[in-house]
Amino acid sequence: MPLDRPEEFRLYHLNPPTRGEVEDDFERRRFVNVVALFATLALVVVGYWVFHALGHSRRFQRCLDSGRVNCVDFVNPVK
Repeated sequence: MPLDRPEEFRLYHLNPPTRGEVEDDFERRRFVNVVALFATLALVVVGYWVFHALGHSRRFQRCLDSGRVNCVDFVNPVK
């Protein structure tokens, strides 16, 4: 064992706590996991939106570069 580790780590490593001594806060862990899940979902949604917007912008720019003037996508309502 390297000598540069603190004394507390060496004592903890030699005598780890038993299962009853370790206190887990399951509610806090669950809350943190839910927050991480929502953050990940938000990143995925924002990433999808950004890539979709970039694709639309690229198609619009190609249309303008080809010399056309009516490049706006019109949504025709279904009757």
